[in-house]
Amino acid sequence: MPRRSAVVYVGDDTNVRRRVREAVADAWSAPRTPEYGVAAPAALAPAAEEERSPLADACGIVTTADALASGDVRRRLAATPESVPVIVAVEEPGVELTRTVIDAGADDVVRVDPNERAETDGSCTDSLVERLRDAIEPALTRLGADDVVRLREALLDAGTTLMSTRSDEVETKIVWTMEQVGRQVEVDRIICYLDAGDAFEPAYHWSSGNCDPGSKSYAEFPGPEALSTFENVVRPPISAGKSGDATPTDEGPLSDTGSPPGANAGSVPGAGDGAPPATVHVPLVSDWELIGVLALETDEPRAWTEDEVAAYRTFGDLIAHTLARNERRLELRRQTERLEQFSAVVSHDLRNPLNVLSGYLDLVEDDVARAEYEAMERAVHRMETLIEDLLMLAKRGDAIDETESVPVASLAESAWDCVRAPKATLTVGDDVGHVEADPERLRQLFENLFRNAVDHGGPDVNIEVGTDGDGSGARGLYVADDGPGVPPDARDSLFDSGFSTAGSSGLGLAIVDRIADAHGWVLEVRNDGGAVFELTFGAETAAAPA
Repeated sequence: MPRRSAVVYVGDDTNVRRRVREAVADAWSAPRTPEYGVAAPAALAPAAEEERSPLADACGIVTTADALASGDVRRRLAATPESVPVIVAVEEPGVELTRTVIDAGADDVVRVDPNERAETDGSCTDSLVERLRDAIEPALTRLGADDVVRLREALLDAGTTLMSTRSDEVETKIVWTMEQVGRQVEVDRIICYLDAGDAFEPAYHWSSGNCDPGSKSYAEFPGPEALSTFENVVRPPISAGKSGDATPTDEGPLSDTGSPPGANAGSVPGAGDGAPPATVHVPLVSDWELIGVLALETDEPRAWTEDEVAAYRTFGDLIAHTLARNERRLELRRQTERLEQFSAVVSHDLRNPLNVLSGYLDLVEDDVARAEYEAMERAVHRMETLIEDLLMLAKRGDAIDETESVPVASLAESAWDCVRAPKATLTVGDDVGHVEADPERLRQLFENLFRNAVDHGGPDVNIEVGTDGDGSGARGLYVADDGPGVPPDARDSLFDSGFSTAGSSGLGLAIVDRIADAHGWVLEVRNDGGAVFELTFGAETAAAPA
């Protein structure tokens, strides 16, 4: 996206048109000479919306009083961004002419003799040349308002990209986003430095050419004191101009012109022999700590605008949030792996003595009273269930294997076979059909819901599995029982780990909640003649009944 880079003459006077063309050539030297364009007043008449405006690339406009007499011209000039100066070239200024110029919203009036060309020997005093240079020079080295709007749109797309980044994509997507922003705003380099303890390392970078950034100490950044208080540091300073107050920078206090004290009027800060590159440094902040610095650099003269720098701060915030989010995700993954490892070791150490106990229990089955034997057997089975629950709870909530179309009825009956409740009954509706799921995790979900019903509804509880179908296939499933239901004061804590109203481990329903969440299902509970657990599926999850 090129910045506005054309001086456009609007008018029919060919002599003035020639003077403007010559003044543009005299005001700048190659390769920084802006393009020169001409737009006749008739060409500014209303056109179709899709037609490109003749003033679309204008960084400055020169017109005449005669051209301002056209309503179409005045409307077009009023629609240009405020950052595009409008200069009116006149032969003889007057009160009425000045009033016309003011009413048209022009920025300046300059007297020209269209039949002459001033000598340009390096000390040119041509007023048109001087006015063009003073008014348009900043526009050549800064983004216009419409460019900043497009920058914000690009950052909005970047936010969507970065927020969906997986851990193995962080570097690729950050560098890709840097490239999109860098090419759009025409900077030479974007570097993301991250705090590595004793130095700031260039973790990610993009460059339009060759770039091999090295590590930096904190003191090597411009304005380290400002960065430490989470302020942006801009070099050269932002020009106050029409955009409002200037931002403090490492260059020192700003003069009224927005330049450091001693800077020449009309010059571009940062330009000249030996001048450092124009840069913007924004802090990367996470949890009120400085975790890095985002640097945007250009070797060309550049006048930054406040809106532009604010957009770069948003870019830095996006990167900082992405990095912090990924670090939290990696830490959770490490914690989960440690938990799984711990649970596996503990379950192994518990199973060995439990197997010994179960073996001896079989040997004494005929030597003890039946009631005593059943009590010991229930204790052994309960310990086995507790170990299985701990292992299941330790698994990551998103640890879903390959999904497939699962027959709900046969899976529910398989889970029921693992529940020791000979007096209880299970009824599965004929229309439950199939569902897209991880079979093993869904079987565990049913098993835990069935055990929960037996624990709370008693050994002779009646359990039903059905569908909330609407005639177009299974939208959801429910597991209901005819027990006492869920106490109102327990509903908010029902799926918390360790919470139980029946003296159990309190892990079963927590596991159910994790399995549902891992599949992307919504799990809710209500009372209707007993407890009713409802699973609501997404449209892509439900399948037609078998």
